[in-house]
Amino acid sequence: MKSLRIASLLMLLAMTLFIVPLAKAQQEGYAGYTPLFAPEFKLELPKEVKETSGLFFHNGRLWTHNDSGGKPILYGLDTTTFEVVQQITLVNAKNKDWEDVCTDGQKVYVGDFGNNKGKRKNLRIYFFSLDDIPAEGNASVTVDSIRFSFADQTVFEYEKHQHDYDCEAMFATDEYLYLFSKGWATGTTRLYRLSKTTGTQAAEVVNGFDSQGLITGADYDRETGVLALVGYVKNVWLPFLYLIYDFDDAGVKLSNRRFELHNYLGTQTEGICFYDKGRCFLSAETSPTSTARVFTIDFRKRIEKDLQKNRQ
Repeated sequence: MKSLRIASLLMLLAMTLFIVPLAKAQQEGYAGYTPLFAPEFKLELPKEVKETSGLFFHNGRLWTHNDSGGKPILYGLDTTTFEVVQQITLVNAKNKDWEDVCTDGQKVYVGDFGNNKGKRKNLRIYFFSLDDIPAEGNASVTVDSIRFSFADQTVFEYEKHQHDYDCEAMFATDEYLYLFSKGWATGTTRLYRLSKTTGTQAAEVVNGFDSQGLITGADYDRETGVLALVGYVKNVWLPFLYLIYDFDDAGVKLSNRRFELHNYLGTQTEGICFYDKGRCFLSAETSPTSTARVFTIDFRKRIEKDLQKNRQ
């Protein structure tokens, strides 16, 4: 009983330390705020994907990968059992630190751009045709790649978790690839843009906002035009979600609504993807307090309500 009271007090303290700055951020216009939102827990994930990092949905299956040091494999999961039923091996790729995966409906993009120490100069995005994934069975694919650097990064010294040039979130539109930085130092995020062509590029900064935490995953629903982000608050380990309604390639606006996942305090949320209009899968990798697991989130009523309000 005593240990339970101590745990409750620690959680209350963590929530207080988080909510006070968030209320200030709301007043300053940084983020919309919904105090409670509860995704539906589905199942724990198998050991093959215990470090799940990115997600995309294709052909009725949820696809994911492991992060730093994992095999260069995309794993297809059955959406009822969440067991691995397919594997796609990227034969000419390495997994130095895969952090996200996305698709534009034509190609699959795998982001090898994890940069915890802040000194990487070999950031890369692998890509291949979505048609290379068979309906059933395993396959091996040969990939092309985009090499890039952050246009505004000039210092490449060792600064583990003390810089703003890590990256774990990527999404694709018809025209571009976009990356959100993981702001270890400031808790903010910058939005970078890349073309989809092979070769070496400098990712340009096109926007950003005070995310009040670490952005770890992204997905863009081309049908509704809604962008979803996932992340968690550094040190507090409180997961959160963002919905962004007015994103477009031209204006790159980022007004948003924030959701707090208070029921999953301590969960290391990593991946998010739309699988139906307004519905998402959310994944979390193994952490000191939680096993790897998957959730579903139904945003349909919230999106319709917010979009209707925006039209008025």
